[in-house]
Amino acid sequence: MPRNPRSLRRLVARRLVIGVGQLFVLLVLVFVLSLLLPGDAADIQNNTLLGEEQRATARELIGLDVSPVTRFLDWIGGAVTGDFGTSYASGASVGSVIAGPFLTTGLLTLLTLVLLVPVAVGAGFAAGLRPGSGRDRWITTISIGFDSIPDFVLAVLLVAFLSVRLDLLPATFLGADLSTLLERPEYLVLPLTVTVARIAAPLVRLIRAGVIDVMEQPYIVQARRLEVGRISLLTRHIAPNALAPATQELGRTTGGLLSGVLIVEAVFAMPGIASELIGAIGNRDDPVILAIVSLTALFALLINIAIDIAGYRMNPRSARGLGG
Repeated sequence: MPRNPRSLRRLVARRLVIGVGQLFVLLVLVFVLSLLLPGDAADIQNNTLLGEEQRATARELIGLDVSPVTRFLDWIGGAVTGDFGTSYASGASVGSVIAGPFLTTGLLTLLTLVLLVPVAVGAGFAAGLRPGSGRDRWITTISIGFDSIPDFVLAVLLVAFLSVRLDLLPATFLGADLSTLLERPEYLVLPLTVTVARIAAPLVRLIRAGVIDVMEQPYIVQARRLEVGRISLLTRHIAPNALAPATQELGRTTGGLLSGVLIVEAVFAMPGIASELIGAIGNRDDPVILAIVSLTALFALLINIAIDIAGYRMNPRSARGLGG
């Protein structure tokens, strides 16, 4: 498949259309599920017995006196313009409620991605360039071990050993906020270790397999016979072909990245969107729930599109598997 801007634009447009449709369906499902929970925001906030008149007044003040369909469509209309509505629980704008938690989650996600690429690529190439060596066996064993341990189990084990037993790192974020994370980065060591290790593990093995496969290709064998420089051989011939499958796999594991980050936030009591979402569900705060779900899904969509573009750039033929 030729590499041309038109094919790339079609790929991005198709992914955007599909992603927007999936996002709308996801929001509908989340809203319907929230309606199935017992009680509503007025019941949660007024836990004493109220008469019918007082209950109707409370629902009207919150905005629950209209049909669920109207509330959902009004929220969608505002969200398109950047207005996510007003929190049922606090009365503040949803944007101000979720801004801090999203910054915390965004920081953890960004640092995970920054560390993930060099760790996965470095380990995968180190193992794949010398298959069967002691280094290869060690890297493969460690990656399989991390891949087989659930996020929360790995987090608990690290806390028990590094925090409780050795007292080297903080075990929890209780009492910490975003400014604390910037001033004391040791708070991020354990959460980043868990997220990077769990996501990098399958990528390392995939990159290793890709490197081994590319190294056996005739054009690589011929290039080595012609004594092509090692750096040029790695960067121009081996890396683009070996990394293309791993790039697509990274796109498919974006959901795993987000769920992993949310699990880590819950385990370490980080003040991110996981705790905010749990609180919003408990308060039946539909605008906050919908805002968190929509922004998280939108982030996953954009990350997937960026990864698709990267994979297309490295290997245009991979676009066939993406609908390009």
